[in-house]
Amino acid sequence: LTPPSDQIKKLIKSQNIPISKVIKISKLKTDYKPFESKRKLCDSYDLFLVDKRVVHLLPKLLGKEFYKKKKLPLGVDLSNKNLKEQVERALSSALMYLRTGTCSVMKVGKVSMEKDEIVDNVVDAIKGAVEKVPKKWEGVRSLHLKF
Repeated sequence: LTPPSDQIKKLIKSQNIPISKVIKISKLKTDYKPFESKRKLCDSYDLFLVDKRVVHLLPKLLGKEFYKKKKLPLGVDLSNKNLKEQVERALSSALMYLRTGTCSVMKVGKVSMEKDEIVDNVVDAIKGAVEKVPKKWEGVRSLHLKF
């Protein structure tokens, strides 16, 4: 079972995690049912985290706007007592959006990062992405870097 939102809020506060809002699934189903409210929610925050045990419920609840804007919620393990570590891991992850077509996009760096960090991220991201591609390297036609 997913812990109640009050427990999560206390855990967030006790571990000094900069999360501004916690929304229960039941509230998501009722208050954010209309398209316009889903769109406003999507535009209100840069990042969405979700208990990984309920992540499968979200595509229908959030709607296509979240997916169009590539604001897919990142799953975190709320059963793990070290929530701060879970959040930091999610924040430092590179996300790869797999599509049905032949192209995929992955963000692997920020302007604030050192050059060496970005290079390491690019190398690691390529290794990780190739593992997800059918036929591995044989299935890769080209790689492009965008700065």
